[in-house]
Amino acid sequence: MTQPVLRTEGLVAGYVPEVDILNGVDVDLHDGEIVTIVGPNGAGKSTLIKTVFGLLAAREGRVLLRGEDIAGRKPHDISRSGLSYVPQLDNVFPSLTIEENLGLGALARKGTNAGERTERMYELFPRLGERRKQVAGTMSGGERQMVAMARALMPDPEVLLLDEPSAGLAPAFVDAIFEKVVEVNEAGVTVLMVEQNARRALAMSTRGYVLDLGRNRFQGPGGELLEDPKVAELYLGGGGSRI
Repeated sequence: MTQPVLRTEGLVAGYVPEVDILNGVDVDLHDGEIVTIVGPNGAGKSTLIKTVFGLLAAREGRVLLRGEDIAGRKPHDISRSGLSYVPQLDNVFPSLTIEENLGLGALARKGTNAGERTERMYELFPRLGERRKQVAGTMSGGERQMVAMARALMPDPEVLLLDEPSAGLAPAFVDAIFEKVVEVNEAGVTVLMVEQNARRALAMSTRGYVLDLGRNRFQGPGGELLEDPKVAELYLGGGGSRI
């Protein structure tokens, strides 16, 4: 197999001194894939995404983007290298219009043609094109999530990092967001996603990783993880309430 576009090797990280949330996590992401990270609360899923994007410093290990170690670099620098990140919370500028939010996204990477990229986002997210002058803070949670995704895609990243994209959304918008993730991937963007809706996310993923206590527990094709009785018993039981 070719070199991963993104790889973590032995990643150790945490929020306070001497308390590690990640305890040596290894993840590979290849061009064109959707890879989903699942696991119980406190497993380190969001911590992994934040560490990859430079929002949290790695204490040990490496984060490799096409073979180059980007651990320790600042988020704005990582963004210029081809990664974009959509956080779970506070992921839009609520006082700005959709168009203004997208314009700010274009600043993340030099040379971005803001006008062309904005129109491309309106093609991908027609609902946003219809409301381009609407203030983001007046939109529903699902609509704001679309604004956040579109803004992250403005600089034309190679890899999109998504942290719990369906969290707190109405069922109709959960379907819409997952459909957009697939569309974005089919348009050529590789996706690394942390998601609480494990069954739905793994079903649409090329591969998945199950984390537990900050360590790799299971990994494999998304469909195979769904069918694995050990994964089902430990992490998908009771309707997936632990994941």
